[in-house]
Amino acid sequence: MSEELENLREKLDKSPNNLLFRFSYAQKLLAFANESEALAQLQVCVDAREDWMFAHLLKAKLEISLGKKKDAIVSLNKTIALAKAQTHEDPLMEATELLESLV
Repeated sequence: MSEELENLREKLDKSPNNLLFRFSYAQKLLAFANESEALAQLQVCVDAREDWMFAHLLKAKLEISLGKKKDAIVSLNKTIALAKAQTHEDPLMEATELLESLV
């Protein structure tokens, strides 16, 4: 485990409700190919903040890479709804393209 990953884990242990630490930790886990733990961390993020569009998008991408097509479709639909509501055009286009590639 890298020092940076360990530092993030320690921050998360000290502040388990800090969703930014958790999201950053999930991103770093992905860099080290720890997909299952990253997915678990992202799930905590989206459960705590249902309006966190980027967490839903990252979760969807991870679900796609893990072959979890049904879960990815749900996450992408949520991302699209949030992107529209929050007027984020680039994530909206990205999520729409990903969704179209799955159906």
